Amino acid sequence: MKKMKVIVAVFAVLSMFYNGRAQDVKVEKTDTLGNGQVRKTIKVEIKNAEDLQNLVKAIGGNVQVMNKSIVNQPKIQVKKVSPEDRPMESNNGKQLWAKSYLNRAAPQLKVEKWLTEVPDTEGKFVLIDFWGPSCSPCRKSIPDLNRFSKQFKDKLVVIGVSLNKEEQVRAMKEPVIEYYSAIDTKKEYIGKFEIKGYPHAILLDTRGIVRWEGNPVLSGHELTAEVIENLITKYDYEDGGVQRAWAKPFLGEKAPELPVKEWFPKEPNVKGKFVLRDFFSFMCGPCRKAIPKLNEWSKKFADELIVVGCAKDGINRLRQIEPKIEYYLASEPEGKIWNTMELHVLSYVQLIDPKGIVRWEGLCTDLTTKKIQEIIAKYK
Repeated sequence: MKKMKVIVAVFAVLSMFYNGRAQDVKVEKTDTLGNGQVRKTIKVEIKNAEDLQNLVKAIGGNVQVMNKSIVNQPKIQVKKVSPEDRPMESNNGKQLWAKSYLNRAAPQLKVEKWLTEVPDTEGKFVLIDFWGPSCSPCRKSIPDLNRFSKQFKDKLVVIGVSLNKEEQVRAMKEPVIEYYSAIDTKKEYIGKFEIKGYPHAILLDTRGIVRWEGNPVLSGHELTAEVIENLITKYDYEDGGVQRAWAKPFLGEKAPELPVKEWFPKEPNVKGKFVLRDFFSFMCGPCRKAIPKLNEWSKKFADELIVVGCAKDGINRLRQIEPKIEYYLASEPEGKIWNTMELHVLSYVQLIDPKGIVRWEGLCTDLTTKKIQEIIAKYK
């Protein structure tokens, strides 16, 4: 067992060299007796192949380094992400009475009961206000929330979530709530925010990332129409678009050829049709989340649009994915189109018109039913 542990340690060091990560590695081996006494301690600083050989000899073994250039490899260069690739907001020192989710994905919205119809948030910013009818500052913010709901109705969905019972919320007659409303008395959703003071609001962009948070009526840090408008402008992904860290842009150009090794259930006839290519992977979490939306589009636009899931995985594996894929599958294991498109992000889509021209490209999460309808109407 002792020899096995030594061998594992040496392989770990060798692995670090092979991957170009170990430059000045310090290794310490302590050999102990059963009574806790230390028999021997070896300390070696490894900078080259000779040092590695000396370490192995010291622990009772032998090693030959055939390719000494391995241990002299330079450190791996890590590409820095530019601010444009990873936009960030700041709370500017304001006090929070809740857990911060700024610049992070908000928990999935699941409430106990809707007191209004369920809102359609696809492609919309979402403003969620946590409140209670007995809270004076909460009631004070309602007129502003009503105005936001009307002013930004095409871009923003406003939702009030209360921890109070339904009858308590409905008993409050003034001010009148003119936006979507729900309750969460068991705090299964509200509890994730660890709120210690109400009201508390979060503004999510269309990708579900929190871009503003806090008390919407806190002096000096109020949530205003100007703040909302600036954030909507900054994080508007409706028209897609490609960051160069993601892929090579093809918008307005001929779509690259898709070399397919295997189709399922068969190769579709795309003549006179729009084609939506979704580039995905079996192991990709966001890709799986996109499947229900792609299934829906495949059915809704069946007469005009063909949806194709493009992956390097084999068809047999892709057929096992959950949720089940109900559109065409194309297996391209060599990844030639990935190289052509310089593709580095999934789930990534291209919407191609009947002439083969790319009319929309970007993350699948940013494409909406409305946008597909607009493109079909314009280019059919």
